[in-house]
Amino acid sequence: MLIFFFLVFAVTKNRQLIGLIMLPTRNYEPTEIPADTTDLFEIDGFIKNDLVYIYVQGGPNWELFDRKISPFTWMPKSGSYIRVFPYQSQILNHSILGSSPTMTAEQAQFEVTVSAEMLYRTVKYFKDRNKKVFVLCISHGSQIGLEMLNNHPNITDGLALTMIRLDIDNEAIDLTHDGKVPYFNLKQEVSSRYLLPKIFRFHRLNKRVENMAALMKVSRNRYTELLKDKDLSNVVYVFGKYDNKVGCPNHHELEFLKDKRVKILELECGHDDLGGTDYLNKINQLLMN
Repeated sequence: MLIFFFLVFAVTKNRQLIGLIMLPTRNYEPTEIPADTTDLFEIDGFIKNDLVYIYVQGGPNWELFDRKISPFTWMPKSGSYIRVFPYQSQILNHSILGSSPTMTAEQAQFEVTVSAEMLYRTVKYFKDRNKKVFVLCISHGSQIGLEMLNNHPNITDGLALTMIRLDIDNEAIDLTHDGKVPYFNLKQEVSSRYLLPKIFRFHRLNKRVENMAALMKVSRNRYTELLKDKDLSNVVYVFGKYDNKVGCPNHHELEFLKDKRVKILELECGHDDLGGTDYLNKINQLLMN
């Protein structure tokens, strides 16, 4: 009984976790993008404002994160922006994370491409209304940002890709299975660890984690090759010196970014430490100037 109450307490402290558990198990169905572009995002702020700031969250999660933990919390001037929170495919389509059997690599690639299409349509919606549009992508959101660059012209006024690799090690991809994800130490040596504590590693939740991992494995794409003919001059690339989830960019990645005139920012932080006024100020100085 004590274990039961501990489990209930622990789960209710994490809305995302309990949401994953409650997702219905079902066959995977491909996402259909809503015809009305305004159904692809949520918005805060006055529509008459000229500056649009789009925040593409990490995850991948089944819902938009709470506004209280968005980057705008640490951006004092954000009240003068149109603040936009785009949906991702797995947010609109719960058969993705609830899929049984687990999604295939092809299905996962399709869904990340769909998320990138929705992000592009969101950007274009505001550009068509003569807005200045900046986009901040974090972690899995940056995966979507990379796919947007790969599949569409870069029409943003500035795009920040943070906590992501262009060519992550294949070894790290191979370690992502059976509820485990890559773990990079300070020497950039990679091993694997369970994503969830042992108490949560039961079948229903493990299946959800496997579908999340399928989306994350889209990072197997080699973006230094895919983006070699793209204009990346208004892109900012941000990585954490102590990122233990995707590691630091290697020499080849950094040289590619420099050749493409991408602004590179190294922060003294880990993968999940991007919150805070100081870090966001540094990013925005490069992104918006």
